[in-house]
Amino acid sequence: MCSSDLTAVLLGEVIMNMKFSLTLAALVAFAAPAAMAATIVVDDFTTPGGVFSNGGGNPDTAAFAGPGIIGGERYMWVSTDTFPDPRFGTQFEATGGGLNFTNGTGARGQAVLVYDGPGTPATTTPFTFKDLPQPPFASSTSADIPVNVTGLGGVDLLAIGGTTASTKFSFELNSFDAGGSLDFYAYAFDQSGRIATYFENLTNPGGQISFSTDLRLDQFNDPSGIDWTDIGALAFAVESRTFEFDGAIGSISVVPLPASAFLLLGGLGGLAGMSSAARRRRRRQRSEERRVGKECRSRWS
Repeated sequence: MCSSDLTAVLLGEVIMNMKFSLTLAALVAFAAPAAMAATIVVDDFTTPGGVFSNGGGNPDTAAFAGPGIIGGERYMWVSTDTFPDPRFGTQFEATGGGLNFTNGTGARGQAVLVYDGPGTPATTTPFTFKDLPQPPFASSTSADIPVNVTGLGGVDLLAIGGTTASTKFSFELNSFDAGGSLDFYAYAFDQSGRIATYFENLTNPGGQISFSTDLRLDQFNDPSGIDWTDIGALAFAVESRTFEFDGAIGSISVVPLPASAFLLLGGLGGLAGMSSAARRRRRRQRSEERRVGKECRSRWS
């Protein structure tokens, strides 16, 4: 009788531990597919090309076609504010799987990337800056840059994350000057010509990055309600606010928010609860074992 009671207690603990292990395995297995969700590569910068602006040519523009670019082509535009020496200016260059934005001695500058398909007719679109030099620009706050708003043919960005809150642009940051300041702009155009925009001043005080390298779609200023399932063009712009600023990124992608992290976070909370419950069960089981042991000793004494 005593032996069978103790065996039943131990068997119950084994079964509960098996359930706990199976639950943990199920959570990990469920989270794994979310971690492998689809990604849209905007540009991995393996197709090389660059533009350079100084006193002899402002702005400088060029288009580069090749693999690893959404729509197959990247349009690059660069301008420089200050050029005390024509040897120095602002360079914007894709090379070796990275994009570099470099300002020479005494220089600040602006740069733009446009993704709107290869060799397609485009209409000029105003891009806002703070300190464009005059001349050659008619305005100190705006430059007209060609964008074909149907060039990408209607890319569905929501196919990645499902909603604007769960889909984001991810920027692989390689370097950013300590103490540097950079204005960052993002533009999304749907094929109807509606525009969503985003602006943020990025800083790195004391070598401590103060900004996120992710940009959710619901963070855009979108008064016209663009169709994120019908994107015809994308563009990104930067303007250095500190002299001689240097920075680099490794890639731009559209990815889902890490659902696996949410699942694991919820799972860890659940596991913590289960772990607590398991501890309570073990205490009860140990108490039961002691009771059964005492009962057995009293019967045989």
